[in-house]
Amino acid sequence: MATAKKRKTTHNEKAKSPGPTGSLGLMLKTAGEWGKSIIVAVLVALAIRWVFLEPFRIPSGSMEPTFFGNPSIFRGDRVWVNKFVYGTRYPLNGIRIPRTSYHLNYAESRLWPRHKPERWDIVVFKSVEESSVHTTLVKRVVGLPGERIHIANGKVHADGVPLQTPPDMPPVEYTSPPSGFSSDMKYGILPEDKYSLVPEDSYLLLGDNSAQSRDGRYFGWVPYERILGRVSCIWLPVGRWRDFTGFSETWWWWTAVTAVLIFLVWRFFFGRSWRYMRGDKIRHVLINRWAYGLPMPFTRIMLASWGKPRRGDFVLYAPPAEAKNAPHLLVGRIAGLPGERVFLDAGKLEVDGRSVDHLELSQRVYEAADDTGPYARSKGKQYSLVPEGYVFILTENDDPEDHLDSRTLGWTPLRNLQGRAFATWWPPHRIGLASEHKE
Repeated sequence: MATAKKRKTTHNEKAKSPGPTGSLGLMLKTAGEWGKSIIVAVLVALAIRWVFLEPFRIPSGSMEPTFFGNPSIFRGDRVWVNKFVYGTRYPLNGIRIPRTSYHLNYAESRLWPRHKPERWDIVVFKSVEESSVHTTLVKRVVGLPGERIHIANGKVHADGVPLQTPPDMPPVEYTSPPSGFSSDMKYGILPEDKYSLVPEDSYLLLGDNSAQSRDGRYFGWVPYERILGRVSCIWLPVGRWRDFTGFSETWWWWTAVTAVLIFLVWRFFFGRSWRYMRGDKIRHVLINRWAYGLPMPFTRIMLASWGKPRRGDFVLYAPPAEAKNAPHLLVGRIAGLPGERVFLDAGKLEVDGRSVDHLELSQRVYEAADDTGPYARSKGKQYSLVPEGYVFILTENDDPEDHLDSRTLGWTPLRNLQGRAFATWWPPHRIGLASEHKE
């Protein structure tokens, strides 16, 4: 039994050693956690970009005045493209291999087709011209599959009937070359079926700035497969924000915006959510950042202090400045208050000589006192008397190799308290207000 105990103590001392081995292990663990988080974030972003939404920069002035385009960095309108509305395309289909003229085309349909484009939709699509300066373009759907298109006198005629533009669309005079004039404009201009009859599953796409747009009149019909999605809105610059879907006029939109604003105000000024481990279970709690004072947004600085901490408060706090290699924030329960003497002995917590057993801590947290740092292990004043302006905090994690709290890090300054947990929101069976513990 003695031998087993000795091996366990040695293992734990090495695990939390401040030397190179302990520091390297903590660095590797932290790097691993960050690496996994980054990989998950990247995969989620790529999935959203592939299936649902993708940002797009308007590269030219071919859609003015609807969009202002500029190929320069930080110039031109930025739009969001709804890729889900027309269906999910095969991943990377049609992509150009960097530094080559080769395009990866391995499918002529969609993985999951949905709605077909409608007339006057503004769409982003892959160019059908191999020599195109910009491989991804934005135009407006004008000609639909099976229609005979003819442009004359500033209007587009579909099956002999002139099309009327919708009221929210800027006036457009669709240009065509003078009669008998040789031009590269052919589609929608010449009467032959090759140039006037829109094939099945293809569309005629035209620019709003007709006189300055190289569009379907030049490069022809665009297959449904090459259309990436429909433009939803202009999101930059802010002064040109515009919603093309009408969603911003619905109560759904205003409800969502109000909810987001309330969340952001709460998150930056009043509280936050925090994730921690209790044994092998993950728990999430809501933190009241105003419990002990007035926090400065985006920092850990407290502008003013109020509210005295109580024993049993479950708090979010910053470790003491002298604690090396510790996370920037931790959670735990306040076990000792300023001026009190704390001592852990034989699985019992004593405060000023009296046993304290009402804290919601695993018995293993107390029993592991011999495997942790010197605080609350010695009755000497240095390691047992909580100084004024400080508190003694115990973790809720009963893993004997993860006891990062006041036993190893030292007394926690009151100014380091970032807030108090007031509710648990995960897991579902634990949802409710946080318990209060008073003597």
